[in-house]
Order: sequence, then C-alpha cells, then structure tokens
Amino acid sequence: MSDRDDHDDDHIPRDERGRPLRALSGATRDLRKYTHQIWLAGLGAYARAEEEGSGFFDALVEAGREVERRAKEKTPRVEDIKERVRHHTGETIDRMEKAFDDRLGKALSRLGIPNKREVDSLRQRVQDLTNALDQMDRARADHDADPDLDPDDDLPGTR
Repeated sequence: MSDRDDHDDDHIPRDERGRPLRALSGATRDLRKYTHQIWLAGLGAYARAEEEGSGFFDALVEAGREVERRAKEKTPRVEDIKERVRHHTGETIDRMEKAFDDRLGKALSRLGIPNKREVDSLRQRVQDLTNALDQMDRARADHDADPDLDPDDDLPGTR
C-alpha cells in the first residue's frame, strides 16, 4: 500500500471490532450506537436486579408484615364498632316494631277489631263456659241415671 492509502485509512471511523465504517450513514451509525447503549442498559438493569433482588423481596416481606400488624391492631376496634352498630340497629328495629304495633292496634280498635289480649280473654271465657256446660251435662246424666231421684227435681247447680 502507498503512504497515501495508509494516511486515508487513519481518518476512517471504525466499529468496535476495528472494521471501517465507510459504508454506514450517520443515521445508521447513531442507530447502532443507541442500540448498543440500550443493550448495555438492559445488562445493567439485570445485574442490579440480581444484586438487589433478594433485598427488595425482603423489603416487601417486611412491609407486608407491618401492614398485617396494623390490621391486627385495628381488628378489636372494628369488632367493637360492629357490635355497637349491631346493638344500636337492634334497638332501633325494636322501637320501630313497637311503634308499628301500637299504631296498628289503634287502627284495628277504631275499626272494632279486637286485639290479641281481648281475643285471648274471650277465648278463656268461652273455655270456662264450655267447661261449665260439660259439668252440667254430666250432672244431668248422673241425675237421670239415679232411679231414686224425682225427674222433676231441679239439678244441683242449675238454680
């Protein structure tokens, strides 16, 4: 080669392997450069994840333990609030049922329909009268069956 050829070769850009980059345009060279940088960044991210991976995992486990501990601390308070709400709700429902029953009873009374207490009282009176009639029927049967008694005599308990 001539001196001139050696001199021209010194000014030719070369790639990482030392090959001349004569055929590459500026955009192609930039693309190759950025592609290589992306590759290096990926390798760096992989290396960092490998180094810090177990530490990051351990940090996540510790954060999870802390969240669980705080939740357990709040559980009794939540249970207490839940119980108070349940109790208050039960009292409110009881008051509403009583108010409804009172209003319904008043409306039925205005319509002349007896309430449960009145029906129970009437039922007891009917039962008492039924028992008295049964007793009188037995007494009449005993009286009629006794040949020594005058059939025209009054039965005991009928006067």
